[in-house]
Amino acid sequence: MTMLTNFKLYNDKKNRKLIVNQFYSNLNHENIHDAVISLEERKHQAFPHGEVYFQNDLPEELQDELKLSKSDGLFIVQEDNIQKGAVIPLQLIVQYLVANRTQIVEEKELSVIQLENIIDRLELTLHTESL
Repeated sequence: MTMLTNFKLYNDKKNRKLIVNQFYSNLNHENIHDAVISLEERKHQAFPHGEVYFQNDLPEELQDELKLSKSDGLFIVQEDNIQKGAVIPLQLIVQYLVANRTQIVEEKELSVIQLENIIDRLELTLHTESL
């Protein structure tokens, strides 16, 4: 697992939205499924453009510093040798996928049914774990 180096955390709504958009825009047809599994299982996953960390992936003191809860992911994108990150609740990821359905289906070469299944799986994860 890559440790956070040259890392900048963004807490404001605008930058969090930009990081989520940048993170998901850079996923392709194959690795979007890896991202979903990572979210479901809450396990660290590295991608060519960034990474996502969860509560158990980070030292406790860093979890506390980031105020990272069980329902959150630390999404990081690489930009000009800087790691830009934001703590994003899983619910916001689901909302992002729902709000950008058409664009995601076209860009990731997914069928509407595949994306709906992804959204359903993440909503089920939220509901089952009472996040």
